[in-house]
Amino acid sequence: MIDKKEIEDLCKSTLTETQFLVEIKISNNNDIFVTIDDFNGLEIEECRRISRFIEENLDRDKEDFSIEVSSPGLTNPFKVPEQYQKSLNKEVEVILKTGEKITGTLTTIRDDEIIISYSYFAKMANKKQQISEISKIKFKDIKSTKSVISFK
Repeated sequence: MIDKKEIEDLCKSTLTETQFLVEIKISNNNDIFVTIDDFNGLEIEECRRISRFIEENLDRDKEDFSIEVSSPGLTNPFKVPEQYQKSLNKEVEVILKTGEKITGTLTTIRDDEIIISYSYFAKMANKKQQISEISKIKFKDIKSTKSVISFK
């Protein structure tokens, strides 16, 4: 079986300074799935480049494998801290372990928490008023976070 650490080392050695590794999965059949991202957006050519680099540095005579390199996708939950950094000042959806869902702008990332700002309408004195709030959310309380796609 192909060693996950070896794939991780190969990835890290070829990633640019704006790219980061999100996930590596290796099946029992040596199907390698590498997920990477880039703070500046990920071009398909970069996925091809990284895939070729990994392929060239593994020995097919020793073990046969297949490899797929892709981006994490916009609707998939975050897996690494860099995805939070990439989404700073953008709209995200956070689902807490309690089941509560908070959608708003990711304004701050700290070691143990994130801060989301959001607004909603509430009826006050027989009038709808917009209320703005912020929520400090501990990472340990987060079930999942993902980007919100808006078509404006």
